[in-house]
Amino acid sequence: MPSIKRQAVHFERRGPVGMPFFNRFRRFGENEQGNFSMMFALALVPLFGMAGAAIDYAHYSEVRSRLAGALDGGLLAVGTQPNMSDEDAYTIVNDWITANVGDVDSNEWQLDSVTVGDDGTITGSLSASVDTTLARVLGVDEIPMNVTSEAIRSLGKVEVALVLDNTGSMRGTKLTKLKDAARSLVESLADATTDPEDLKIALVPFSQTVNVGSQYKDASWMDTEAKSSIHDDIFTKENGNTFTGTNRFDLFDKMAVDWGGCIESRPYPYDVTEAPPSASTPDTLYVPYLAPDEPDDTYESRGRTYDSYNNNYLKDYKKDRKKNWLAKQGNPTKYKNKSKFTHSVNDTTDAFGYHYGPNSGCEMEPIQRLTSDSDDVLDAIDDMVAIGNTHINVGLQWGWHVLSPNAPFQDGADYDDSDWTKVVVLLTDGNNENAYGNDDDESYYSGYGYVWQDRFGTTSTSSNKRTEALDDRLEELCTNMKADDVGIVIYTVRVEVKSGSSDVLENCASEPDNFKEVADVSDLEETFTNIGGSIQKLRLSK
Repeated sequence: MPSIKRQAVHFERRGPVGMPFFNRFRRFGENEQGNFSMMFALALVPLFGMAGAAIDYAHYSEVRSRLAGALDGGLLAVGTQPNMSDEDAYTIVNDWITANVGDVDSNEWQLDSVTVGDDGTITGSLSASVDTTLARVLGVDEIPMNVTSEAIRSLGKVEVALVLDNTGSMRGTKLTKLKDAARSLVESLADATTDPEDLKIALVPFSQTVNVGSQYKDASWMDTEAKSSIHDDIFTKENGNTFTGTNRFDLFDKMAVDWGGCIESRPYPYDVTEAPPSASTPDTLYVPYLAPDEPDDTYESRGRTYDSYNNNYLKDYKKDRKKNWLAKQGNPTKYKNKSKFTHSVNDTTDAFGYHYGPNSGCEMEPIQRLTSDSDDVLDAIDDMVAIGNTHINVGLQWGWHVLSPNAPFQDGADYDDSDWTKVVVLLTDGNNENAYGNDDDESYYSGYGYVWQDRFGTTSTSSNKRTEALDDRLEELCTNMKADDVGIVIYTVRVEVKSGSSDVLENCASEPDNFKEVADVSDLEETFTNIGGSIQKLRLSK
């Protein structure tokens, strides 16, 4: 919570109140001249005055204590909200004091000023007066007071991962509004931070995979030696056997094409945990995304010839041309120099915005790792593009990884470091989906491969069952991220989703209020502003 530092409490007393009366009375008693009765009678006046002053001073102290406490509470109330103007802060503090004190115990109190400093301090000053009772005999009708207090924002430290839907359906106004809202959120959090090192933010754009960045090609956590069980399972012979040991990085090199930086989702259960990648457990390593070349088959319609497959960018291996589609698609021998391409790798193929080539579906921007430089995050937000279909699971997996103290990045604070709060803001404009592709693969290639590979819990041709299977994985992932020994706070946002259930995202959120349903994308910035305020309250509660 914000700490209170009492800067100054000034007590101004009018008239002969307090110890001076005792001194005068003592001197009066020591004077032996004059009539004793007269002296005694005259002495009663200051005697009653002193007794009255003591009673009135006790009442004054009680009122001052209550006003000071109310002022402290009002400053703390301001401190639990995002940065605001002095005028707004004044209103909050004044309302707080009114609700907690009012005019019952003091005469004509007023809040003189409230100032919100750039250094995180919130200062308030009030003045009041207390009517006297017995001290009136001495001519003292009221005792004025001034109280000044200062709250210092003791903001906790926070790590935030923005996991944002960059699928094809976000193109146009949605993506523009999302960028505006995300910028506002980052800027508001940065403005509320007195020490830039106390705020770290990461950005994870996602569609049906996530781009970690091609600079990690040789990283120790990458499956550079094709050891993972999913590394070579798309390279399949006609009889279903795998071309064992086929290395995707080698195929990129043979084609003279750079790996785009996208990642396959790890095999279950590692797709719902953050088990650190280790060569001793190959399935924990990260496999480079490579969208296979699909067969050269064509079909005729109304006098025109069309490709039967979406991602056909190489000539099929000659010996496979009379074999079935699996043999044509799965033979790694055809992956040769780019001069063999039948299509430009930049040709747009469909409504999802996929492009032909081994990086098809990997056109989104790379993630921005956790950083205290908010300008880097703002630049990454500006660069976002929309393409592909929706695998929320894959985005959230990397939302966890960027906050984690464990590999691959190890950027996050330790989970038991009570100074830090870890937060994920997850936004999507759709439900989990695995879109139907050609008749044989029955799906587009994604971070979970083809549906026939059974990597996310179903091989069903039903889109509803595919969504259900992906949702089951997402639910398990959310549960693991919110576990007590991890403690990530999750906010979930659905924007302009007109079909499907919101249950999985509602259940994923850490609290009921952490789920936001946004019917109109124009309201997204306000929603993100509210989330920013909520995150700041989390920080103030540390």
